[in-house]
Amino acid sequence: VLACDADVHAVARVTAVDQVELAGGGGTDMTVGIRRALAAQDPPNIVVVLTDGYTPWPPEPVSARLIAALIGQDAPEPPPWAETVRIPTTR
Repeated sequence: VLACDADVHAVARVTAVDQVELAGGGGTDMTVGIRRALAAQDPPNIVVVLTDGYTPWPPEPVSARLIAALIGQDAPEPPPWAETVRIPTTR
């Protein structure tokens, strides 16, 4: 898990959801986290991004399968080459 906004704040290998700790807040640029994940010594085959969608994206397809999990009903669309999953919020 890479927790990021405009920079990567934490990198951790987790095996359970309760081990995930997110940091940051505002000024999100997903290209930073995606680039960092793909630069790892053992880069992933799949990158999953949890976001409200208000972020820049890489201008071209990346070397891994990218899944954008968009949180909220009005989240903007990611690039067409990214797979999209919408996560509705309840109020």
